[in-house]
Amino acid sequence: MERLWRGLRWLGGTSWPLYAATVLGTNVLGAVAIMVFIRFFIPMPEVELLSLDHLGLGTVGLVYVLVAVVLGIAVTALMFRPVLEWQLHPDDHDPNMVRNLVLRLPVLQTVIVVVVWLVGIAIITIAAAQVSANLAIVIGIGTSLTCFVVAVLTYLQAERLVRPIAASALARRFEDSTLEPPIKQRLYMTWFTTSAVPMIGVLLLFVAQRNGFFTQTPGELMPAALVLTFAALVTGWMGTAFAIMSVVDPIKELQDAINRVRRGEANTQVDIYDGSEIGVLQAGFNEMMRGLNERQRVRDIFGRYVGTEVAAKALEEKPELGGEDRRVAVLFIDVIGSTTFAVNHTPEEVVEELNKFFEIVVEVVHRNKGVINKFQGDAALAVFGAPVSLHDASSHALQAARELTDELAGLQLQAGIGVAAGHVVAGHIGGHDRFEYTVIGDAVNAAARLTELAKDTPGRVLTNAGTLRSANEVEQQRWTLMKSVELRGRNKMTQLARPVRSTMADRA
Repeated sequence: MERLWRGLRWLGGTSWPLYAATVLGTNVLGAVAIMVFIRFFIPMPEVELLSLDHLGLGTVGLVYVLVAVVLGIAVTALMFRPVLEWQLHPDDHDPNMVRNLVLRLPVLQTVIVVVVWLVGIAIITIAAAQVSANLAIVIGIGTSLTCFVVAVLTYLQAERLVRPIAASALARRFEDSTLEPPIKQRLYMTWFTTSAVPMIGVLLLFVAQRNGFFTQTPGELMPAALVLTFAALVTGWMGTAFAIMSVVDPIKELQDAINRVRRGEANTQVDIYDGSEIGVLQAGFNEMMRGLNERQRVRDIFGRYVGTEVAAKALEEKPELGGEDRRVAVLFIDVIGSTTFAVNHTPEEVVEELNKFFEIVVEVVHRNKGVINKFQGDAALAVFGAPVSLHDASSHALQAARELTDELAGLQLQAGIGVAAGHVVAGHIGGHDRFEYTVIGDAVNAAARLTELAKDTPGRVLTNAGTLRSANEVEQQRWTLMKSVELRGRNKMTQLARPVRSTMADRA
């Protein structure tokens, strides 16, 4: 039993003892306040006749408080029972039922308070009617006005205290934005009941005196009017404070969440604990963040398949079939002896080594502002200058080729590398339902042919004289011209070039 009590004490972040004490205290304080006001500030001789010998004020007040406490605790406990059971065994209850009940708890609690007050008002009014009809009217009106004030304060307090459990109930799903009074209605009702109602009591005092209900002069009614005015200030401040917190607190939480997003915390979410427009904003923020995260995830995956630059361009503008003439540099890299390697190793080992190989290729190409256009089994095609224009694309491609020879040296897989620059058609090739970004042109074919020759050339990297001439002077110094050959499929001679040794390049 003790373990159960400890579990109920802070289930869902809500302190049920604090909740019960707050709601009960507000109602008891309201009941005591109105009875003290009637007993000591209403200038009616009949009030003094309410003594313990004539079913007096003390007895009636005690009965009133006891009825309120007993009925309030019993009905509230019955209302909260499904919520407590859900917190202990969440899988055994319908989440929709629990969600709707939790959001309606403040309203239901207010209804219980009003019913209990009405029972108490009926009891004390009947008791007062045995003494005087006028006294019964005064007590009936006074306690009814107090009931309005206490009911709204109870709603505002309950709404704030059940926020933790409401956040737990709405963590997975939020649908209905009409389960609580709208913000506008809530604020108007708070003002009316906590500020206007006590002032109505002041007005009724002087109206009753003017119509002969009281025999006292207006001056003799001033103490009662001052008490009601002071009560209006106190209850108005309390109601306004709770109403402000019900709106400002979630706004501050949203502001804090937005600041966390600005700092890069992409998984930021806010608690949903309000069934009005505030809950719509909270749920909307969470939906927006889920959408942004999903968009970023799609973009990351898309970028891994087609390249970051291609993905960014495709997301910024609608891709269309066709291409444009671009001057680019193409780097083609092909693994040497991949067939033999695959025969002598398991598929898992082959994939592992290829991934190590291409990890370096991708890193070096991106470092030199190039784009991996496609992987072709054990080969890769990198483009410098498309889809994003690149100044001095030839120099970047030649530098990437030289760096690859150094960084791939320690791997089991080795490759031939060919670099060629020229005009190509770069764009989307395929059908309307399936296409890819690629480059087509003589430079691509030349790079592939140079790669074949590079496999049997010292250093295993080749380019042609035309590509080397289009590079900057610093990069040209790191290459040396070789003989001219006729590349396969071409009817003209092509002068080759390869990187000089590192020591010679540094000396130059």
